[in-house]
Amino acid sequence: MLLAAGDIATCPGRDDEATADLLAAQLTEHPDAVIAAVGDLAYERGTAADFKQCFAPSWGRFHDRIRPAAGNHEYGTGVATDYFDEWGDRAGPAGKGWYSYDLGAWHVVVLNSNCGVPSVGGCGPDSEQGKWLAADLAAHANRCSLAYWHHPRWSSGLHGSQPSVDSFWQAMVAAHVDVVVNGHDHHYERFASVSGVREFVVGTGGAPRYPVAGPEANSEVWHSGTPGVLRLTLHAASYDWRFLAAADGAFTDEGSTPCT
Repeated sequence: MLLAAGDIATCPGRDDEATADLLAAQLTEHPDAVIAAVGDLAYERGTAADFKQCFAPSWGRFHDRIRPAAGNHEYGTGVATDYFDEWGDRAGPAGKGWYSYDLGAWHVVVLNSNCGVPSVGGCGPDSEQGKWLAADLAAHANRCSLAYWHHPRWSSGLHGSQPSVDSFWQAMVAAHVDVVVNGHDHHYERFASVSGVREFVVGTGGAPRYPVAGPEANSEVWHSGTPGVLRLTLHAASYDWRFLAAADGAFTDEGSTPCT
């Protein structure tokens, strides 16, 4: 099982504590679950002080269960040194931030979508990250696979769709990846499976939500009023999803899909 959200901890703010309570309840029921923190973990600038004062009191209690992706706020000081110091090997190579791991029968890829940062070196197929991605996907031909990074290729939110990560998206389509999870826009959105790839935007980890201006093509569900996390139950040949809202009786979204 994977529990996912991005755009998490602010000071002051209480919604990250509410989503942390959701995680605690889920981990009690599913102690082997992994948490995907999909960027912008500690506002405003991703400093050591931000992690200590804002992130640690809420999501920090699950530190050993988190596999993070770097967001733009992690580079609030121009570099993400404190982010890489915070997460060590679990954030991938220092200064780069891309890596992969297996979760049951699934292969999971984590990318760094801060394409313009010099240490990242771009996101295109000829970049270091792009070449690593192609090799990693080729080496792991699992029936089911998933990827996450911060900036969404498709979004109906305030920041909108991000052409800078189109090479990531095209790699997902070519490799028949099943699920992509992103943050950056502070709302929840589910897109239809296109060419076998379904995208979720889950920027609902605790930061103030953004409005949704109008749906992009293939957007099936969107909601901006409620903090929460996405629960992905990963079976050998399929997955179930459910958005878990931090308020009782609030919005939810759920379904099941076979892997491609």
